[in-house]
Amino acid sequence: MRTEINDLVAMRDVETLYELMTEDEDWMTQLDAAEGLVKLGDRRGYEFIVTATLSDDESILEVAQEILESPEMQRMRREVEAERESEHRARLESAKKRLQSGGKVYRYKMIYIAAGALMGDDPLGRGFEVPALDDRGLEGWEVVHMLPTRRALLVGSVDDHFTGAYFLLKKEVLPNESADLDKE
Repeated sequence: MRTEINDLVAMRDVETLYELMTEDEDWMTQLDAAEGLVKLGDRRGYEFIVTATLSDDESILEVAQEILESPEMQRMRREVEAERESEHRARLESAKKRLQSGGKVYRYKMIYIAAGALMGDDPLGRGFEVPALDDRGLEGWEVVHMLPTRRALLVGSVDDHFTGAYFLLKKEVLPNESADLDKE
């Protein structure tokens, strides 16, 4: 980290670090400020660095990965994961109670199906089966949304090609299935 960022950490100036992380135009300053926030126990820095690992820029990705390996980041990752697990357990218990009292509980998941598995020849116009979705439907899952995926055939072309789709599935958990909530 740069000296200025180290000085802000020493002064425990969370607001300035946050401002640098979110508003500075230099990505290295942003990551340094995020790392400084992590050193001060501020999870906003942790989330920023985790998000940076999704970058397409190799330089940003390399620096973010290096920061993720630091002891402070490892400690914060364990804390965040433990907190999320605790919150998830609490939601599961609440869902079980809701089921016992006659309320509704739903599970959701997203699946991807390639175009080849979705589209086929249909010369008689009868439609065609989608085994992956049919299997999920037989398990009680319902398609609630579909998001097609495309890619350009030529670089810079407006022509695009259907490559598949993401399907958001929903399933109502029945009262006699409350034990299934613990399975993940």
